[in-house]
Amino acid sequence: MPSKSSTRIAEPLLGGPVGIHLGAAGRRFRSSQAYVLAAILGVTTFLALALQGPCLSSGYEQPSASARMCAGSLSTAFSGDVNPEVLGRSHGGAAALAPLEARLVDLFHLFTDDVSVFMVGVLLLNTAGIAALGVGLLALARFRGWLVAVFASPLILFTLGSTLDPFAVALSIWAMALFIGPPPLRPRGWLTGVLLGIATFINPLALLVLLALTLAGPNPARGLKPRNPRMMLAAAMITSAVLLVVDLTAIDRIIHWYSDAIDGGSFASILLMAEVGDTSVWAPVWIIASAGVVLAVAVSLYLGRRTGLDPAVSACLLIGGCLLLAPGLMPWDSLWLLPFVALSIRRWWVLIVWTLAEAVFAIAIQLGDVSGFEKDEGLDPTWVALFTLLRLLALVLVVIMAGENLYRRGIRGGTVTAGPPRRGDGSAPTETAVIGPKESLDLGRKEEHETGHDSLRTRRLD
Repeated sequence: MPSKSSTRIAEPLLGGPVGIHLGAAGRRFRSSQAYVLAAILGVTTFLALALQGPCLSSGYEQPSASARMCAGSLSTAFSGDVNPEVLGRSHGGAAALAPLEARLVDLFHLFTDDVSVFMVGVLLLNTAGIAALGVGLLALARFRGWLVAVFASPLILFTLGSTLDPFAVALSIWAMALFIGPPPLRPRGWLTGVLLGIATFINPLALLVLLALTLAGPNPARGLKPRNPRMMLAAAMITSAVLLVVDLTAIDRIIHWYSDAIDGGSFASILLMAEVGDTSVWAPVWIIASAGVVLAVAVSLYLGRRTGLDPAVSACLLIGGCLLLAPGLMPWDSLWLLPFVALSIRRWWVLIVWTLAEAVFAIAIQLGDVSGFEKDEGLDPTWVALFTLLRLLALVLVVIMAGENLYRRGIRGGTVTAGPPRRGDGSAPTETAVIGPKESLDLGRKEEHETGHDSLRTRRLD
């Protein structure tokens, strides 16, 4: 048997190893790529705004709002309504809103009772959040081509007018960017804590981003500088304390969430659709199970900190593990996973499968609500349960792939690299680390074992 594959034998005839003629992208190419991605994000946001147009003109009346895919918890609460009586759905209403969302509703009620005017303000705020999210990801991401999974995601279409989660996710992404400090940004630990403290009062999932940065800061992956999380934690605690004093209803809302925890998209909602048990039985079980998964993931990350932790991958695993067994998993909760999935997973087929599953579920949950208003219309709960199960399987796939890339994925940071000087735009070569012959041989053998290719030069190309 030959010791070399046919591909290796034919390399001289084909011009050498794969990628030997490739060069590092220049500044002009990277700038053009960023403009293209920004244009894609602009088109996606425009389509999301266009989706809300018919509901703005009709005043978000049900069941037409759900049939047109533009109903959300904010518009429902502002109108004084609740979710329809559908199996597997929470009661909802103003009492189920996050503290900052409830304060926004109260503020608009001071000068208008028109839900369309209120939703225009929400859409403007979330549009600014999506734009900030895109800029933050461009600052964080090393391989910008993968950001298409975020900028063209249907999750933006179906969540722009639902809650303030797009704005909260943008705060979390910028908190991570300010904590890591990729050039030209400088680390700002206190500002990171303030942003995450505010985001927590929109969605508690921001606490998992805070936990991920706390775990990964002192022991980052290769390519990132160590960060001390003490200032971030102190600022987050102070910000949360101030918001708790300003909004005394926050504790009452937490109690209400516990009693009305089960919502669409979760395993618990599937059990309720099958008429197995009730909310009082399943809510504490799934809350405890979800907290247990988060604790297990956090302990695993802490035990593996010596090999380096990627903040984005850590956040993806923590949020994904929490949502996997959470009693409620609506589309705006999956929006929290979207940027971290794009930063953690490079396999296109995984991103496509997960995106399609999320899009199908977002449509199914809206049509399922229609059946709560008109029994002969909408989608049967059996189909909603089926699409929910498929979505949860896609989420399992995402968590597995993120765990696989735990030590292979890096976020761009201002550190010394072991690669050759980058050229292509006429700029000065970047600083490189000096490695000896033995280290170079070991690195080559390691990369040959990982990729099946012994071209160290090709692997070092960015």
